[in-house]
This record gives sequence, C-alpha cells and structure tokens, in this order.
Amino acid sequence: MKRALLYAPMNPPAPGAPPSGDRAMSGLLARTLSRLGYAPAAASALRSYEGAGDAAQQDAIANTALREAERLIAVHREAPPALWLTYMNYYKSPDYLGPAVTAALKIPYVIVEASYAAKRATGYFAAPHAAAKKALLAADAVVAMTAHDAAGLAEIVAPGRLHRLDPFIDAAAFPPRPASTPARTPVILTAAMLRPGKKLANFPLIAAALARIGDLPWIYLVAGDGPGRAEAEAAFKGFPPGRVDFAGRFPPEAMSRLYRRADIYLWPGLREAYGLSYLEAQASGVPVVACDTHGVPAVVQQGRGGLLTPAGDAEGLARSLRILLANPQTRAVMGEVAAEFVHGERDLPQAAARLGAILRQAGA
Repeated sequence: MKRALLYAPMNPPAPGAPPSGDRAMSGLLARTLSRLGYAPAAASALRSYEGAGDAAQQDAIANTALREAERLIAVHREAPPALWLTYMNYYKSPDYLGPAVTAALKIPYVIVEASYAAKRATGYFAAPHAAAKKALLAADAVVAMTAHDAAGLAEIVAPGRLHRLDPFIDAAAFPPRPASTPARTPVILTAAMLRPGKKLANFPLIAAALARIGDLPWIYLVAGDGPGRAEAEAAFKGFPPGRVDFAGRFPPEAMSRLYRRADIYLWPGLREAYGLSYLEAQASGVPVVACDTHGVPAVVQQGRGGLLTPAGDAEGLARSLRILLANPQTRAVMGEVAAEFVHGERDLPQAAARLGAILRQAGA
C-alpha cells in the first residue's frame, strides 16, 4: 500500500478536539485515500492558523514551519511517501510545509479545498497570503470544492492544474427516514456549533423568519453547543414556551437518529464555506431551507434538495418554510429527491473516483 501524508494546517488532528466541519472533511479525505489504496498518515501537527492579523505571530509560525519542514525532509528522505495532500490552504492558514517538503522529496503535491483572494495581497495578512499563493503555484493539482472558490483560484492556477471535487459525506451513515411517519408537530432542525462569529449571525435571521410563521404548528430544535449559546438563545426571547428547544450537543453517532426526527433542516448559511450538515440532512431524507450564498449552492440544489433564498432574506426563508410546512406531500417528495441526490452523487465512492482521477493526473 502506498503511503500518503495528509496535512491540515488549519486544524491538524488533535486528541479531544471539538468536532468541526473541516475536521470531518479531513477525516473523510483520509478514508477516501484509503479506498484508493493509500495508507494516509498525519503529516505534521503544526497549526498555521492566525486569524487576527498579528505580524509577530505570523512570523513565529513561519519560522517554526521552516524548522518543521527540515525535520520532515530528514524523516522521509530515505523512504519518501507517494503523495502529500494538504487539506485547506488560504490566507489565514497557509501551507508553509508542502512546497518545501515535496520539492525536496520529489513527490506529488495536491491541495484540496483551496481558496484565493487577491485583495489579501496587502494589509495585515499580506505575508500569509503570499505563503498560501506560493503553495498554490507549487502544487501539481489544486482542488476547489465550490464554484465560488474555483472562480478565485482561476486567477492564478493554470486550467490544467485546477480541478473540482464536490463536497461529500459517508452517506451510508445517514439512511433516509421512512416514507411515512406518524402525524405530529413538524420539527425544524438546526445542527450547528454555537461559537461567536459567523455562526451566531445566523440566529437573529432564523428568529425573524420563524416569527413570520407563528400561525403554523412547528417546533424548532437546535442541536449544538458552545460559548455563544446564550447569545443564540437570546435571539428567540419572546417566543412562546415549547416552540424553541436548544437541546445541546449530540455525539456524532446520534446525529443520524436526530436527522430522522426532523421534517425540515434550517440553516441560512451566512458566509458558510459549504456545510456538511446540509448533505447529512438531505441524505436522511430531510429537505433544506437555506440562503443562496457562498458555498451553500455546492451542497443544496434549488428545488431538488431544498429551497434557497437570497442571503439575509428573512421573508424569503419564511416563505420557504411555509411552503414545506403547509404541504406535507411536497416536503416528503423533496426529501426523497434530496436523499437520492446525496446517496447517488455525494457519497464516498463517487468522491473516491473523482479524487483518484485527479491524483493520477498529478502523477500520484
């Protein structure tokens, strides 16, 4: 079996680390490599993320990376791996290691889920932006997972090295819910980490949408926890008792059962890279209501797996929710179509076939 080094500069594997979408995708890529005949191993524990624009911290990370690259070259020089694959490379978390290590070891270098924003060439992130650009130019293959990212990457990555890989999940872990379910109050589900920043920005919008459909029966269930929980709950102050339930964090193995309890999956997705929970919900036969923004259209197809509205449009979200709540048959059909979409097009086998073709073209 061929060895592959998998590097996640934003969030390297760490025991006990909280769950996140990027850690989940990194794990899925490792499983995909295994299906392709590779033995994936973590390349390094070096975390390159710096999100505040602190030049001193950026310099410290870059200097640490120089020493780490030298160490990795020495460790692998006698028996180089067949591939180096970096997951995520952008101006806040560049891959300082891949270009140096792969050049020294003369092995293929692939970056999956990259992005590029030319506006970051100046300002507080100019240095890590330059490092991320260097990695993109050095890679044998650069893989975008959304059309939004592909458009930016096309500015500097030659067409022959730029590829697309659609976001995917292990769909077998999320079997569709039964076609017929007992009559009950419909459940609108959100699964999200309640952390400050872009995640919390979604909850006032959700509250504004739900307030517009108070005449219909529904329960809004939030699965997730974090330091922003109190702020998220505050958005629903004044809602009648029993309508909104912040249920806390569920273990990964319980998520499939949770999706199967839901009737609609609701998450606007403001500034969302794409969101694996959208695919998990659809695989479970649950239609999605979201915003047509950033990477969301990469995982939710309008009218197929759900209903998309303009970003920030509370009235549009409310209309979509009303359509699905008032028409159980429409909801059921859309859920069936959503499950067919994910199980047929966004499962591990399809992702492995696509990634395998990219790796072969890159010489791996």
